[in-house]
Amino acid sequence: MAKTLRDHIEYALESLEEAAYKKFRRSLSDAEVQAGYDKIPRGTLERKDAIDVADLIISYYRLEYGLSLTLQVLERINQKDVAEHLRKAAGADGFAGSTAPPLNPSTGGAGATASDKHFVDKHREAIISRCTLVEPILDRLVSLEFLTEEQYDSVRAMTTTQNKMRELYKFMHGWGEAGKEAFYRALREQNGPLVRDLGGQ
Repeated sequence: MAKTLRDHIEYALESLEEAAYKKFRRSLSDAEVQAGYDKIPRGTLERKDAIDVADLIISYYRLEYGLSLTLQVLERINQKDVAEHLRKAAGADGFAGSTAPPLNPSTGGAGATASDKHFVDKHREAIISRCTLVEPILDRLVSLEFLTEEQYDSVRAMTTTQNKMRELYKFMHGWGEAGKEAFYRALREQNGPLVRDLGGQ
């Protein structure tokens, strides 16, 4: 299976020793970010593992800027070898530089190009009717702060799995591509056979 940009970021973070990883999280929360983006609160990053931090980076900064910012922070904390490995790995998969395109299902990810719907939009009907594990998806989306506790309770109050997914899709409209990508990843983790059957990876 082809690795996504998020996978490369996660691997880079897992490569850091504990002290360096702690420094990375602190430096990430302190980093100056481009206009239009919010900093990830330090409290949100505390005690998060590499999987969660990679998700947060993509959720807050999307794919291309998320990579650029990750590289900047790695270099700032003097992890130049890890940064260089990430740059080469991402570049080899077509993500080099800050102009990298979003992930696309045909190339190993789920994001949409301007002319192509996101995986979770394209397969909305099938996902609603066939998704079996909803609660773990909700848990992940709450932890990434896409769902509020009230929205979480609203989805869980639905009586069938299909109605839960319909309610979740209602809230997803305001998330943008980053939220859809987070939803896709949670869906893939919990309902892998369904995602593969629909052409995802």
